[in-house]
Amino acid sequence: MGKATALFLTLLLAGCTVNLSRIQDPPRSVAVTTTAPWNSMMYLARTDSGVVVIDLGWAGGEGKLREGLRRIGARPDDVRHVFLSHTHRDHIVGWRLLRHARFHLAASEAALFRGVRPHADFPSSAAERLVPSTRPRAGELEVRGFAGDTTFNFGRDTIFAFSAPGHTAGSAAYLFRGVLFVGDAVTYTPLIGFRSAKRIYTDDLSRSRASVAALWKRVEQHRVDWVCTAHGRCTRFTEEFRRDATR
Repeated sequence: MGKATALFLTLLLAGCTVNLSRIQDPPRSVAVTTTAPWNSMMYLARTDSGVVVIDLGWAGGEGKLREGLRRIGARPDDVRHVFLSHTHRDHIVGWRLLRHARFHLAASEAALFRGVRPHADFPSSAAERLVPSTRPRAGELEVRGFAGDTTFNFGRDTIFAFSAPGHTAGSAAYLFRGVLFVGDAVTYTPLIGFRSAKRIYTDDLSRSRASVAALWKRVEQHRVDWVCTAHGRCTRFTEEFRRDATR
């Protein structure tokens, strides 16, 4: 095998791995990812008010969700709140298992979640036309939309929700226990590292970059140790990361 081939394979394999060890604390909290190549992440945590979940994965999502719940000693019925960073099909599959929970997302994302309005990016809209994803009907779930930055208290824990539109109409980020979950407003590739949202999957890239830049300023008053994308890439919340993630 030539050196160039070996390097390519190394980079390719690196792109199929995740770095979640720093945000794992079972049985208090775990992060699991669904099927490659997308590795959509779900984060599950116990709180004084029941289990909370951030994002719900894609292929194999229900199985991975059950696995994550077992690792924190919980069952689907223990989940009280679900927070969605956005509603592209690769982050919502597990909703059917959690119909009893309360769903939180930005208000402008609610119609997209139900499929009443299509996502603006071409790959998502084309995929829905070819193979429609299963989405909740009106009234099937308790969905709470927030219009701006919002705080959710769960006993000793707090989730800070931040509106960050651009990748989708209602993209949002969540800060919980020192970890900032930014959805797909920030992406990672093995060749260039962390960057802003991928243009092809994004409604408005300029708006997304501006939202992320504004987000960095809004979280300054809080402790942020780690930042994670919706596809399971986590890193320290450094100045270098903040600069790269808005390019």
